[in-house]
Amino acid sequence: MTDLPTDAVRVVATIPTKPEATEAVRGALRELAAASLRDEEGCLAYDVFESQAKPGVFVTIEAWRGKDDLDAHMGTPHVASAIGILGDGLDGNLDIHPLAPL
Repeated sequence: MTDLPTDAVRVVATIPTKPEATEAVRGALRELAAASLRDEEGCLAYDVFESQAKPGVFVTIEAWRGKDDLDAHMGTPHVASAIGILGDGLDGNLDIHPLAPL
């Protein structure tokens, strides 16, 4: 992500899931990342990882052209679909962290 514009909005989200929901969430997050990159012009990067220390905890690392693009992303059908799949599968809080550079 170092090749991104210096003013790109970066976001990290952590998504802890219940064991029985892990496969469904894994698929939903893969589709969310693919749709964001494919369908949203303001999406500069969207990577999804699963913790090796805590399987079932997912982390997204995103970069957006600007805050307006990030705000628009939150209202897209693919975000709504992912949130719907998460549903009762969350095992704790979905934490979304927009980041500011130091």
